Amino acid sequence: MTETHRAKPRHLAPEYAEQFGDAEVAAAYEHRPPYPAETFAIVEPLLGPRPRRVLELGAGTGDFTIGLAPRVDHLVAVEPSRAMLDRGRHRGGALGARVEWLAVPAEDHAFDRQYSAVVAAEAFHWLDWHRVLPRIAASLTAGGQLILAERSVAGTLPWDPDLLRLIQEYSTNQDYVPYDTATELEARGVFTVRGRARTGAVEHRQSLEGYVESFHSRNGFSRARQGAGRAREFDEQLTALVRRYCRDDVVELAVEARIVWGRPVDA
Repeated sequence: MTETHRAKPRHLAPEYAEQFGDAEVAAAYEHRPPYPAETFAIVEPLLGPRPRRVLELGAGTGDFTIGLAPRVDHLVAVEPSRAMLDRGRHRGGALGARVEWLAVPAEDHAFDRQYSAVVAAEAFHWLDWHRVLPRIAASLTAGGQLILAERSVAGTLPWDPDLLRLIQEYSTNQDYVPYDTATELEARGVFTVRGRARTGAVEHRQSLEGYVESFHSRNGFSRARQGAGRAREFDEQLTALVRRYCRDDVVELAVEARIVWGRPVDA
């Protein structure tokens, strides 16, 4: 097998991606922290000259879509999960005709237009890279970019060591290993990185209950797949763990976003 056609990491297999179609996973997304505003200030110059027609792959419940839409002339938001898409469409109702919501897997999107940018926020790792990247390359304008974005907690938390133990015990994805999507793509010779950026860290406060619930929007923590008993055990143990470190059941996090941009490598 050549590097180009090397299989994806096992923890990114389709059976793990399918859980994002679960209604409970979609419902838990509202407890994820928002992207820092600086994310969109970094992304905007990468979207190309106007008129900007942009494609977002894996739009989910619209966390990135809603911040991106005011910066483009037309946004096609593609999402295979109807539960996710319905929430995104409802949240983005005020955006009107600026956003076109499509319930379709990225790999099955028509790619029948030219886009000044293609964006994927916390989604590209789930796609079939070898199917979708050539189609992205063919649909990008001459100066167009593929932009990957993700948010995360900045730095470390005092409960991280015990949290890692809980994740290892209760996650249904026992194949997980740390990874970086852009690095995986470059190693296969299918993507050329042109730049990377990181936002400053922004304080985010949420209830302890919301923090615990946010884990059920993550890979490996669909309640339907954990089972009610296992999910309840995880929630109880995580609540007890984090409560030792927070006041009045309020969790304080520092949230940052990382952005990578470049071009798919033409076959």
